[in-house]
Amino acid sequence: MKILKYTGVLLMLLSACTKDNDKVAGTDENNRLTYVIDDNKFNFSAFSTALSRTRYRTTLAGPGPYTVMIPDNNAFSKAGYSTDQSVLVEDGTILGNLVSYHVVNGVWELNKLPFKFNQEIAAITGAKMFVTRWVKGTDTLLTINGTPLLAYNLPASNGVIQVLDNVLQPLVHKTLSDAISSDTTLTFLNVALQQAGMKQLLTTGNTYTFFAPSNTAFRSAGFSSADSINATDPAVLRELLQYHLFSGRKFIYDYILTTGDSNQTEQAMLNGNNVKIGLLKSGVKYTGISITGPGNTAAAQVKKANVMAGNGVLHIIDQVLKENQ
Repeated sequence: MKILKYTGVLLMLLSACTKDNDKVAGTDENNRLTYVIDDNKFNFSAFSTALSRTRYRTTLAGPGPYTVMIPDNNAFSKAGYSTDQSVLVEDGTILGNLVSYHVVNGVWELNKLPFKFNQEIAAITGAKMFVTRWVKGTDTLLTINGTPLLAYNLPASNGVIQVLDNVLQPLVHKTLSDAISSDTTLTFLNVALQQAGMKQLLTTGNTYTFFAPSNTAFRSAGFSSADSINATDPAVLRELLQYHLFSGRKFIYDYILTTGDSNQTEQAMLNGNNVKIGLLKSGVKYTGISITGPGNTAAAQVKKANVMAGNGVLHIIDQVLKENQ
Protein backbone atom coordinates (compact mmCIF):
# COMPACT_ATOMS: atom_id res chain seq x y z
CA MET A 1 0.00 0.00 0.00
CA LYS A 2 2.82 2.42 0.85
CA ILE A 3 4.47 1.82 -2.53
CA LEU A 4 1.22 2.69 -4.28
CA LYS A 5 0.97 5.87 -2.19
CA TYR A 6 4.42 7.01 -3.22
CA THR A 7 3.76 6.02 -6.82
CA GLY A 8 0.81 8.41 -6.78
CA VAL A 9 3.04 11.16 -5.44
CA LEU A 10 5.53 10.46 -8.22
CA LEU A 11 2.87 10.72 -10.90
CA MET A 12 1.61 14.02 -9.51
CA LEU A 13 5.11 15.42 -9.41
CA LEU A 14 5.82 14.30 -12.95
CA SER A 15 2.61 15.97 -14.07
CA ALA A 16 3.59 19.17 -12.28
CA CYS A 17 6.91 19.19 -14.11
CA THR A 18 5.36 18.94 -17.58
CA LYS A 19 2.68 21.62 -17.55
CA ASP A 20 2.83 23.92 -20.60
CA ASN A 21 3.40 26.96 -18.40
CA ASP A 22 6.29 25.40 -16.47
CA LYS A 23 9.84 26.48 -17.10
CA VAL A 24 12.40 23.97 -18.36
CA ALA A 25 13.27 21.39 -15.67
CA GLY A 26 16.46 22.40 -13.92
CA THR A 27 15.65 26.14 -13.93
CA ASP A 28 12.25 26.06 -12.25
CA GLU A 29 12.90 27.39 -8.76
CA ASN A 30 9.31 26.67 -7.76
CA ASN A 31 9.86 22.94 -8.09
CA ARG A 32 13.22 22.54 -6.39
CA LEU A 33 13.87 19.85 -3.80
CA THR A 34 12.94 22.02 -0.82
CA TYR A 35 9.57 22.79 -2.41
CA VAL A 36 8.85 19.12 -3.17
CA ILE A 37 9.82 18.10 0.38
CA ASP A 38 7.67 20.80 1.99
CA ASP A 39 4.78 20.07 -0.35
CA ASN A 40 4.70 16.46 0.85
CA LYS A 41 4.40 17.18 4.59
CA PHE A 42 2.25 14.11 5.20
CA ASN A 43 5.20 11.83 4.44
CA PHE A 44 8.28 14.04 4.83
CA SER A 45 7.48 16.48 7.66
CA ALA A 46 10.07 14.98 10.04
CA PHE A 47 12.84 15.26 7.45
CA SER A 48 11.66 18.76 6.54
CA THR A 49 11.88 19.74 10.21
CA ALA A 50 15.40 18.31 10.45
CA LEU A 51 16.35 20.09 7.25
CA SER A 52 15.14 23.41 8.64
CA ARG A 53 17.64 23.12 11.51
CA THR A 54 20.62 22.82 9.13
CA ARG A 55 22.32 24.78 6.37
CA TYR A 56 21.28 22.11 3.86
CA ARG A 57 17.86 23.70 3.31
CA THR A 58 19.69 26.48 1.48
CA THR A 59 21.80 23.90 -0.35
CA LEU A 60 18.76 21.98 -1.61
CA ALA A 61 17.11 25.21 -2.75
CA GLY A 62 20.10 25.87 -5.01
CA PRO A 63 20.67 24.73 -8.59
CA GLY A 64 22.15 21.34 -7.68
CA PRO A 65 21.62 18.74 -8.86
CA TYR A 66 21.31 16.57 -5.76
CA THR A 67 19.89 13.21 -4.79
CA VAL A 68 18.18 13.22 -1.39
CA MET A 69 17.60 9.97 0.49
CA ILE A 70 14.54 10.85 2.58
CA PRO A 71 13.39 8.60 5.46
CA ASP A 72 9.62 8.96 5.63
CA ASN A 73 7.82 9.87 8.85
CA ASN A 74 7.40 6.21 9.82
CA ALA A 75 11.18 5.77 9.49
CA PHE A 76 11.79 8.72 11.82
CA SER A 77 9.31 7.25 14.28
CA LYS A 78 11.23 3.95 14.28
CA ALA A 79 14.42 5.91 14.94
CA GLY A 80 12.90 7.42 18.10
CA TYR A 81 11.45 10.65 16.68
CA SER A 82 7.75 10.11 17.27
CA THR A 83 6.73 13.67 16.37
CA ASP A 84 8.12 16.62 14.43
CA GLN A 85 8.59 18.35 17.79
CA SER A 86 10.99 15.62 18.91
CA VAL A 87 13.06 16.35 15.79
CA LEU A 88 12.86 20.08 16.44
CA VAL A 89 14.43 19.77 19.91
CA GLU A 90 17.22 17.39 18.84
CA ASP A 91 20.81 18.59 19.06
CA GLY A 92 21.73 20.64 16.00
CA THR A 93 25.02 18.83 15.42
CA ILE A 94 23.24 15.47 15.40
CA LEU A 95 20.70 16.74 12.88
CA GLY A 96 23.44 18.25 10.74
CA ASN A 97 25.26 14.92 10.59
CA LEU A 98 22.01 13.07 9.92
CA VAL A 99 20.81 15.30 7.09
CA SER A 100 24.21 15.59 5.41
CA TYR A 101 24.49 11.78 5.25
CA HIS A 102 21.22 11.68 3.28
CA VAL A 103 22.31 14.12 0.54
CA VAL A 104 24.40 13.09 -2.49
CA ASN A 105 25.83 15.30 -5.20
CA GLY A 106 24.38 14.64 -8.66
CA VAL A 107 21.36 12.71 -9.89
CA TRP A 108 21.51 9.04 -8.92
CA GLU A 109 18.74 6.96 -10.49
CA LEU A 110 19.43 3.92 -8.34
CA ASN A 111 17.16 1.64 -10.36
CA LYS A 112 19.61 1.99 -13.26
CA LEU A 113 22.62 0.70 -11.32
CA PRO A 114 23.95 -2.81 -12.11
CA PHE A 115 22.46 -5.81 -10.33
CA LYS A 116 25.11 -5.92 -7.63
CA PHE A 117 25.53 -5.79 -3.87
CA ASN A 118 26.79 -2.78 -1.92
CA GLN A 119 27.92 -0.47 -4.70
CA GLU A 120 29.74 2.46 -3.11
CA ILE A 121 28.56 6.04 -3.51
CA ALA A 122 29.37 9.06 -1.35
CA ALA A 123 27.27 11.54 0.60
CA ILE A 124 27.84 15.25 0.11
CA THR A 125 30.36 15.12 2.97
CA GLY A 126 32.34 12.31 1.35
CA ALA A 127 31.06 9.64 3.76
CA LYS A 128 30.50 6.28 2.08
CA MET A 129 27.14 4.57 1.60
CA PHE A 130 26.32 1.33 -0.18
CA VAL A 131 23.57 0.64 -2.70
CA THR A 132 22.28 -2.81 -3.64
CA ARG A 133 20.06 -3.63 -6.60
CA TRP A 134 18.91 -7.25 -6.63
CA VAL A 135 16.02 -9.55 -7.47
CA LYS A 136 14.02 -11.40 -4.82
CA GLY A 137 11.38 -13.67 -6.33
CA THR A 138 9.57 -11.57 -8.91
CA ASP A 139 10.56 -8.22 -7.36
CA THR A 140 13.55 -6.01 -8.10
CA LEU A 141 14.59 -4.40 -4.83
CA LEU A 142 16.85 -1.50 -3.93
CA THR A 143 18.56 -0.91 -0.59
CA ILE A 144 20.92 1.70 0.83
CA ASN A 145 23.08 0.45 3.72
CA GLY A 146 20.67 -2.45 3.93
CA THR A 147 17.61 -0.18 4.16
CA PRO A 148 14.90 -0.85 1.55
CA LEU A 149 13.68 1.92 -0.71
CA LEU A 150 9.93 2.54 -0.60
CA ALA A 151 9.93 4.68 -3.75
CA TYR A 152 12.58 6.05 -6.05
CA ASN A 153 13.33 8.88 -8.47
CA LEU A 154 10.68 11.33 -7.29
CA PRO A 155 11.55 14.32 -9.50
CA ALA A 156 12.45 17.90 -8.67
CA SER A 157 13.88 20.50 -11.00
CA ASN A 158 17.26 20.28 -9.27
CA GLY A 159 17.46 16.58 -8.49
CA VAL A 160 15.59 13.49 -7.33
CA ILE A 161 14.28 11.99 -4.10
CA GLN A 162 14.65 8.39 -2.95
CA VAL A 163 12.31 7.36 -0.10
CA LEU A 164 13.71 5.15 2.66
CA ASP A 165 12.18 2.74 5.16
CA ASN A 166 14.71 3.67 7.88
CA VAL A 167 16.87 6.60 8.90
CA LEU A 168 20.46 5.97 7.78
CA GLN A 169 22.95 6.10 10.62
CA PRO A 170 25.75 8.53 9.74
CA LEU A 171 29.17 6.99 9.23
CA VAL A 172 31.04 8.37 12.25
CA HIS A 173 33.56 5.58 12.97
CA LYS A 174 36.63 5.10 10.82
CA THR A 175 37.14 1.49 11.94
CA LEU A 176 35.22 -1.35 13.55
CA SER A 177 37.62 -1.10 16.48
CA ASP A 178 36.51 2.50 17.01
CA ALA A 179 32.83 1.55 16.77
CA ILE A 180 33.22 -1.17 19.39
CA SER A 181 35.30 1.00 21.74
CA SER A 182 32.69 3.78 21.69
CA ASP A 183 29.69 1.55 22.49
CA THR A 184 29.08 1.04 26.22
CA THR A 185 27.10 -2.15 25.50
CA LEU A 186 30.22 -3.73 23.97
CA THR A 187 32.83 -3.16 26.69
CA PHE A 188 33.23 -6.91 27.32
CA LEU A 189 33.78 -7.48 23.59
CA ASN A 190 36.39 -4.71 23.53
CA VAL A 191 38.26 -6.34 26.43
CA ALA A 192 38.04 -9.74 24.71
CA LEU A 193 39.51 -8.31 21.50
CA GLN A 194 42.38 -6.77 23.46
CA GLN A 195 43.08 -9.98 25.39
CA ALA A 196 42.96 -12.01 22.16
CA GLY A 197 45.31 -9.61 20.37
CA MET A 198 42.70 -8.88 17.68
CA LYS A 199 42.16 -5.12 17.98
CA GLN A 200 44.69 -4.45 15.23
CA LEU A 201 42.78 -6.75 12.86
CA LEU A 202 39.79 -4.40 13.01
CA THR A 203 41.82 -1.26 12.30
CA THR A 204 43.22 -2.37 8.93
CA GLY A 205 41.91 -1.58 5.46
CA ASN A 206 40.32 -5.03 5.23
CA THR A 207 36.52 -5.11 5.45
CA TYR A 208 34.64 -7.29 7.95
CA THR A 209 31.15 -8.04 9.17
CA PHE A 210 30.99 -8.67 12.92
CA PHE A 211 28.16 -10.36 14.84
CA ALA A 212 29.08 -8.53 18.04
CA PRO A 213 27.95 -10.06 21.36
CA SER A 214 26.69 -7.52 23.87
CA ASN A 215 27.82 -7.34 27.50
CA THR A 216 24.67 -9.23 28.43
CA ALA A 217 25.56 -11.95 25.92
CA PHE A 218 29.01 -12.39 27.47
CA ARG A 219 27.52 -12.59 30.98
CA SER A 220 25.04 -15.24 29.82
CA ALA A 221 27.97 -17.22 28.38
CA GLY A 222 29.68 -17.31 31.77
CA PHE A 223 31.90 -14.23 31.66
CA SER A 224 30.76 -12.43 34.81
CA SER A 225 33.14 -9.48 34.47
CA ALA A 226 35.89 -7.94 32.37
CA ASP A 227 38.36 -9.57 34.77
CA SER A 228 37.01 -13.01 33.90
CA ILE A 229 37.64 -12.26 30.23
CA ASN A 230 41.20 -11.13 30.99
CA ALA A 231 41.72 -14.40 32.87
CA THR A 232 40.79 -16.44 29.78
CA ASP A 233 43.43 -17.99 27.51
CA PRO A 234 43.96 -15.60 24.54
CA ALA A 235 43.89 -18.57 22.13
CA VAL A 236 40.43 -19.55 23.42
CA LEU A 237 39.19 -16.00 22.96
CA ARG A 238 40.64 -15.79 19.43
CA GLU A 239 38.78 -18.94 18.42
CA LEU A 240 35.56 -17.60 19.96
CA LEU A 241 35.85 -14.19 18.32
CA GLN A 242 36.82 -15.55 14.91
CA TYR A 243 33.50 -17.41 14.99
CA HIS A 244 31.73 -14.04 15.13
CA LEU A 245 33.14 -12.26 12.08
CA PHE A 246 33.92 -12.78 8.42
CA SER A 247 35.49 -10.90 5.54
CA GLY A 248 33.33 -8.51 3.54
CA ARG A 249 30.46 -6.14 4.29
CA LYS A 250 27.03 -7.70 4.70
CA PHE A 251 23.89 -5.92 5.86
CA ILE A 252 20.96 -7.77 7.40
CA TYR A 253 18.77 -7.21 4.34
CA ASP A 254 21.46 -8.78 2.16
CA TYR A 255 20.55 -12.13 3.72
CA ILE A 256 16.88 -11.52 2.97
CA LEU A 257 17.73 -10.88 -0.68
CA THR A 258 19.96 -13.93 -1.11
CA THR A 259 18.21 -16.62 0.97
CA GLY A 260 15.88 -19.02 -0.86
CA ASP A 261 12.38 -20.24 -0.09
CA SER A 262 13.55 -22.34 2.86
CA ASN A 263 14.37 -19.09 4.71
CA GLN A 264 17.52 -20.81 5.95
CA THR A 265 21.14 -20.38 4.88
CA GLU A 266 24.64 -20.60 6.31
CA GLN A 267 27.44 -18.09 6.73
CA ALA A 268 31.10 -19.09 6.75
CA MET A 269 32.99 -17.33 9.54
CA LEU A 270 36.62 -16.27 9.81
CA ASN A 271 37.71 -19.52 11.51
CA GLY A 272 36.31 -21.60 8.63
CA ASN A 273 33.20 -22.88 10.40
CA ASN A 274 29.58 -21.94 9.64
CA VAL A 275 26.69 -20.42 11.54
CA LYS A 276 23.07 -20.93 10.55
CA ILE A 277 21.11 -17.89 9.43
CA GLY A 278 17.31 -17.91 9.64
CA LEU A 279 15.05 -15.27 8.13
CA LEU A 280 12.41 -13.76 10.42
CA LYS A 281 8.98 -12.78 9.12
CA SER A 282 5.92 -10.94 10.33
CA GLY A 283 3.10 -12.00 8.05
CA VAL A 284 4.52 -11.75 4.55
CA LYS A 285 7.17 -9.17 5.47
CA TYR A 286 10.74 -10.12 6.31
CA THR A 287 11.87 -8.37 9.48
CA GLY A 288 15.40 -9.61 10.11
CA ILE A 289 17.54 -12.66 10.84
CA SER A 290 18.52 -14.98 13.66
CA ILE A 291 21.96 -16.59 14.02
CA THR A 292 22.68 -20.01 15.54
CA GLY A 293 25.85 -21.95 16.26
CA PRO A 294 25.80 -25.74 16.86
CA GLY A 295 26.31 -25.13 20.57
CA ASN A 296 23.49 -22.61 20.98
CA THR A 297 20.29 -23.96 22.50
CA ALA A 298 18.36 -21.02 21.02
CA ALA A 299 19.00 -18.65 18.14
CA ALA A 300 20.77 -15.36 18.78
CA GLN A 301 18.73 -12.28 17.92
CA VAL A 302 20.04 -9.07 16.41
CA LYS A 303 19.45 -6.25 18.89
CA LYS A 304 21.00 -3.49 16.77
CA ALA A 305 21.70 -3.93 13.06
CA ASN A 306 23.88 -2.26 10.46
CA VAL A 307 26.20 -0.21 12.68
CA MET A 308 28.46 1.34 10.07
CA ALA A 309 32.23 1.77 10.18
CA GLY A 310 34.65 2.69 7.45
CA ASN A 311 35.97 -0.87 7.22
CA GLY A 312 32.80 -2.86 7.82
CA VAL A 313 29.56 -3.26 9.71
CA LEU A 314 28.49 -4.46 13.18
CA HIS A 315 25.34 -6.36 14.10
CA ILE A 316 24.95 -6.45 17.89
CA ILE A 317 23.53 -9.79 19.07
CA ASP A 318 22.17 -11.07 22.38
CA GLN A 319 24.15 -14.33 22.63
CA VAL A 320 27.70 -15.53 22.24
CA LEU A 321 27.77 -17.95 19.28
CA LYS A 322 29.01 -21.39 20.24
CA GLU A 323 30.62 -23.98 17.98
CA ASN A 324 30.16 -26.90 20.39
CA GLN A 325 27.76 -28.03 23.09
